[in-house]
Amino acid sequence: MNFLAHCLIPDRAQSGAHPDLIAGGFLGDFLKGPVPDTLPGALHTGVRLHRRIDAYSNLHPGIRESCRRFPEPLRRLAPVFVDVIADHLLARHWQRFHPSPLEAFTARAYRAIEARRDQLPADGQRFLEYMSDHDLLARYRDPATMHRALQSVTRRLGRSHLDGDMAVVVDAELAGLEADFLSYFPDLISHAAGWLEAHGQ
Repeated sequence: MNFLAHCLIPDRAQSGAHPDLIAGGFLGDFLKGPVPDTLPGALHTGVRLHRRIDAYSNLHPGIRESCRRFPEPLRRLAPVFVDVIADHLLARHWQRFHPSPLEAFTARAYRAIEARRDQLPADGQRFLEYMSDHDLLARYRDPATMHRALQSVTRRLGRSHLDGDMAVVVDAELAGLEADFLSYFPDLISHAAGWLEAHGQ
């Protein structure tokens, strides 16, 4: 899952979720190696939950089905593409998954992450500033934002020559990817709720 999903899932998985669970959902993309024991309790749990969601989603049949929608030349990058597309679909179907308006939630998420910015490496702090200044999480609703995010993936991995084929496939398969998402995403929230009950605060 990508940034918006990793912020939303803990907030829906636990009633009255601590802001640090949301912040941990973001930090999980920037903290490598063992989760530092120095992190405050709920933040530590949030980073661990991020990793649990990633591990669970990587094996989920619905997400594997989404990956199979990409032809062989794109298949290796398909899991990353599916994560980005999931944020777009989550933003499009936001009211199915959260009672607050999308922009109200993203503002709360930025505040929670900003409160823990000292735990982020420099690249994470720079991205947080860009993300909050442009409300990137809410802008994932826009197909153009999704496509730019997908192109940033290929550029970062030195695969920009795949952009044209990728855009054609994403547009052609979006209805199927949407059906997959609406099927598997509630399961990710349920799994997170069970994990937090067993391992959370």
